[in-house]
Amino acid sequence: MYVLAVTGGLGAGKTTATDFLRSRGAVVLSLDDIAKHQLAPGTPVFDQVVAAFGPVVLDEDGRIDTDALAREAFSSAERARELNAIVHPAVLREVAPGLTEMGLLPNPPRMVAIDIPLLVEAPVFGELVDEVVTISAPEEVRIERAVSRGMSEADARARIACQATDAEREAVADHVIVNDSTLEEFHERLTRFWDDVIDDAS
Repeated sequence: MYVLAVTGGLGAGKTTATDFLRSRGAVVLSLDDIAKHQLAPGTPVFDQVVAAFGPVVLDEDGRIDTDALAREAFSSAERARELNAIVHPAVLREVAPGLTEMGLLPNPPRMVAIDIPLLVEAPVFGELVDEVVTISAPEEVRIERAVSRGMSEADARARIACQATDAEREAVADHVIVNDSTLEEFHERLTRFWDDVIDDAS
């Protein structure tokens, strides 16, 4: 079972990349989705996050509003690290055993792709994978994409400022795919990556 980490900054194209890998038969795990599960009311992570960030991150139903939490967490690099220190260990405790169980199946999946946005900030996740691919795009392009999906420009810039740079993400990568053009061109680059790298490795 070949395990690939897919990382990249806001608006780089990680979701498009993992959707492509899924279409080729990969099992895809999203650490963001797992983190949201960990934030459910009644969980230890929920209690720790509310204690750290206050009731301002709760919606009217008493659940964590992830947009409000993001605004608080990405108000500074220190606050972002505080959130990561709460969430990442819980996510790791869920993901690591799951990968082990998949690997022990009579017919394990040929490939597992893990969407890990904050791999540089949480390098322990890199120990779970065989290789890392970073999706890169110019910052202004990434901001434009985030805004087109409904995020304010100020929020997009604040989030990017609190995350690793593309250079830092590329430094931990085995492979880099640039997504700076059209969707069609990105798919062509993903196809070449699959043909040249994944078919040989998995």
